[in-house]
This record gives sequence, structure tokens and C-alpha cells, in this order.
Amino acid sequence: MASILLIEDDQTLSAELASFLKEYNYTVDIAENGSKAIDLMAASTYSLCILDLGLPDCSGLDLCRTFRTDFSDSVPIIILTAYDSDDDIIAGLDAGADDYVTKPCSFKVLHSRITSQLRKKSRGNGQFIKTLSSGDLIINIQHCSILRNGESLPVSNIEYKLCLALAKSDGLIMPRDLLLGKIWDVKEHFIEDNTLSVHMSRLRKKLGQYGGRPYIETIKGIGYRWNIKVMENSYEETSE
Repeated sequence: MASILLIEDDQTLSAELASFLKEYNYTVDIAENGSKAIDLMAASTYSLCILDLGLPDCSGLDLCRTFRTDFSDSVPIIILTAYDSDDDIIAGLDAGADDYVTKPCSFKVLHSRITSQLRKKSRGNGQFIKTLSSGDLIINIQHCSILRNGESLPVSNIEYKLCLALAKSDGLIMPRDLLLGKIWDVKEHFIEDNTLSVHMSRLRKKLGQYGGRPYIETIKGIGYRWNIKVMENSYEETSE
């Protein structure tokens, strides 16, 4: 079941659109402003994002860039907005959006755009997907996921970013302040030091051990270290 993040400040429109999409078995989370959108991005992984540009607390273009740089460079983003000039469309696509739909728009047409983007994502268009393998884990960098024996682990975005930062550290100790910097986004929705311990504890429990050794080792008073050998791989996603 595909999950959609709908970022729209018009509550009537967002409620109607969410109800329509749920009829097609999508799960939909709604954010009425940029701040809530970033909180949801940090807590969950989405299949697709629908983004309005006219948000009350931030620029939709800036939010699109934040999504791309801080959360995912592969999740499709469809801009849904009343801004319809050529310059607006170019700016939206340059910010990282995959499609641009102007309001008012038929929900059926929008649904067609959604299925098209999800189809492109599933086919992969011949892209090479970078992964890190360690023990019985595979970290899929393109899809922002962690798998064990082919099954995706239920990690949050923050947990995924912590895992990736540690796995890419070549076995070096990662100080706590450096890890905090890895999950501090441009909108200053940062993770406090004591909260880092909570996220790390949850992540360690989900990852478990390999060969009797924990994936993440705590270096008391300093930080953390990835404890299992890591290999970088890639594979090609092609159309069926």
C-alpha cells in the first residue's frame, strides 16, 4: 500500500483529496504547513509527496529542496498549486519536483499523475541503486530503507539517517555532536542530545546483533561505532 504525504493549507481541499485517494487504497498523512511536514518526513517514509507552494509558514520551493537534500532524492514529488506561470513551473521542477499540476485540477487526473510517478519509481528506469551490506542487513541508499533477509525494518527517518551515517563511517567512532549534525535539518528541527540516546536505543534494538556482536557499539562518553564490516554494492533497477 503506497503512502502519500499531502502538504496543503486548504483544509477543505486536503480533506476531500485525502478521502478520494483513500478510495484507491492509499494511506494519506496531511500537513497544513511546512513545520508539520518536516516533522512527518522525519518520522515516516513516504511513497510520494504532493506539495502546495503557497504555505503559511515557509516557501514550498524551499520545502521541496529540503525534502530532496535532507530526506530523500528518490521519492516522487508532485507540486499541486495555483501558481501557473512558466517561471513558476520551471522553478518547481528545478527545486526537485517530478511533476507540476496547477489548480483547479480534476482528482482523477491527479490520480493518473500519481500512478504514473509510482510506476516510474517501481520500474527504476535502469538506474543503478547503491546499497551497503553489513552482516545480514542491506541499507538501500536510493530507497532510504534497511532490509534484513529481504524484509524492510520499520525504522523512522531519523533512525535511518543515524544508521546510514554510522555504516558509512568506515568503523570510526562517530562523536555524539557529529551525529546530531547529521540529523539537524535546515529548518532547525534538531534532535537534542538526550533525545539522540532514545533514537539510538530504538535503532540498536531493531538492528540487533550479528555473529554475537551488536551492529552499533557505544563508546562511553564519546559516541558510537558501527561494529560489523560494511561493503558497498550497486545493482541496476530495470523495467520488467
